[in-house]
Amino acid sequence: MPLRQIIFNIIIMHKINNTNIDLNLLKIFQIIYTERHITRAAEQLGMTQSAVSHCLQRLRHSLDDPLFIRSKNGVEPTARAEEIAAPIQQALTQILDTVNQPSHFDPKTSARTFHYGLPDHAVAQYAPLILSRYAKEAPNLSLSLYHEPLPRLLELIEANRLDMAACVYDKLPPRFCSCRLFTSRHVVIVGKDHPFIQGSLNLEDYLKARHIIYSSDGNRTTYVDNILKTLNLQRDVTVTVASHMAGPVIVSNSDLITTSTMELAEPFLERYELQHFEVPFEIPDIDVHLIWHQRHDRDPAHQWMRHLTQDITKDVT
Repeated sequence: MPLRQIIFNIIIMHKINNTNIDLNLLKIFQIIYTERHITRAAEQLGMTQSAVSHCLQRLRHSLDDPLFIRSKNGVEPTARAEEIAAPIQQALTQILDTVNQPSHFDPKTSARTFHYGLPDHAVAQYAPLILSRYAKEAPNLSLSLYHEPLPRLLELIEANRLDMAACVYDKLPPRFCSCRLFTSRHVVIVGKDHPFIQGSLNLEDYLKARHIIYSSDGNRTTYVDNILKTLNLQRDVTVTVASHMAGPVIVSNSDLITTSTMELAEPFLERYELQHFEVPFEIPDIDVHLIWHQRHDRDPAHQWMRHLTQDITKDVT
């Protein structure tokens, strides 16, 4: 749909009182809608909170609706705000794509910054490989890396603040695209001086041991525990950590064990003299995907970065 038609539809269908509405107000609306917080929106926009509040007041007048209601965590959108959010996002996306989309991409001369979602353990493993390729093929490119849970990654990609992310997911919204990078199998890693696990691991010792798990919010039930529950089994989760990289370090200096993926564990096995074993019960492998918004699917720069990512992960087993 042409940009003019999209904006016209917003004005007519949503009864905007001022047909000369400042499009900057729509950008401010979109950021507040995404952040659900006036102060955070102001920080992202590089404006003062009072300036953002003033702009919001102008937009409220044009739409004859409060748009956002204060809540204990910031603000919540009204029904009218929910109604217009998608068409405004579509219009702003098309404007940005029209202005910013290059007709071609030359990695040798581009000074673009890629904003990339990557788990902390993968940063240590793959960021040096990406930067090595940059040095050879794209000396002026730069990289910003973000470690966020999947819901936040989707929000950032939706808001055009993140270009792409490597992650594990069950189902993506239809506006997102993806490609599989690799499949990683599960392993159990154990310190070399563990008091009763030496050289082999059976289910009895697995359940007897104390476990450390990755949990960004402190939740002690993971998909591994759900699998054990179907078998009428339960493990002793003693410690949670919010960093994948903390697990191998703690395991190497304690009697704790952890269930991980080989892709995560492999860089630490030799360094910390860790034992690793097959998981003593059935557990499916994990498919790691690269995801991005469909708005960038045909962007030459994005295509280059996606191909680079696929190339450096192609040998993961």
